[in-house]
Amino acid sequence: MTVDEIKALLQELNFPSRRITEQTAVCILALANTTPREELIAGHTCLADGARIHDILNFVRRDIGRPVAENTRESYRKASLRPLMEAGWVIRHQLSTNDPNTYYRLHPDFARLLMLPLGPERDELIARLRLSERGLPRRKPDLKRDVPVVLAPGQVHTLSPGRHNLLQKAVVETLGPALLQHPQVVYLGDTAPRIGYQNRSLMRRLNLPIGVSVALPDVILYGPEEQALLVVEAVVSSGSVTPGRLAQLQALVAGPETLGVQAIYISAFPSRRVFKRFVEDIAWGSSVWIEDEPYNVIHFVALSHDNG
Repeated sequence: MTVDEIKALLQELNFPSRRITEQTAVCILALANTTPREELIAGHTCLADGARIHDILNFVRRDIGRPVAENTRESYRKASLRPLMEAGWVIRHQLSTNDPNTYYRLHPDFARLLMLPLGPERDELIARLRLSERGLPRRKPDLKRDVPVVLAPGQVHTLSPGRHNLLQKAVVETLGPALLQHPQVVYLGDTAPRIGYQNRSLMRRLNLPIGVSVALPDVILYGPEEQALLVVEAVVSSGSVTPGRLAQLQALVAGPETLGVQAIYISAFPSRRVFKRFVEDIAWGSSVWIEDEPYNVIHFVALSHDNG
């Protein structure tokens, strides 16, 4: 897509007109670029894998051929990337406020939109991603309806109504694609006494116990490329990853870890307001994701002490 086409798309998505600038369009083009290149973060082969602001500036210089000073970093971050994150179309990966390896990626749905031709599929995705007239993400959950969760293209599992299952839906459809290239749903619980979803063949392949005495987490996702499991507790009124719960979950995934699969333990919250009620209980060595702010993950990192 060209800069003008990106601008037209942003207008179609109700992005605030004052934010529809050439700089913002260029940021999107950079984050969608799949050309192999060097000098990126270790493990990243192209900008679409995740790009720092420095990498985006280099894209502007080398690929677009426009001079841009390094001291424009703040303008790119505040005037372009932050509004895109607030819309939910760009995700930031950051360990700390001043993390030098902070990088940005397009949300998978937005990246897919850039590739779709005109047609019903594109129209449906536009409707899902379009902002409200106030320039805010649309969010009007119906708490009385069943919750359809897209497990994979063409595969939907229906959960019972309620806030907890709506949060689990967001974990599968938003958090999973943000952290894993091709997430596979291993397990998805349900708050009502109906059968949740289990991919038993995948559980066996991952050496995960199917019949367990310890309660399963709310969601388990697997990323084959990353060889990682996202072990997620959805927290609306209780059930965050506390130190005691972390020990239980670590025992649960001991089998996959013998196969070289890394487990990432996450407490998912609908809002920062709910998170604040549980912040003192969160276990070191786990992470936090907030649905209202889907472009960021908080890592509770325990530093090791070397006493010589």
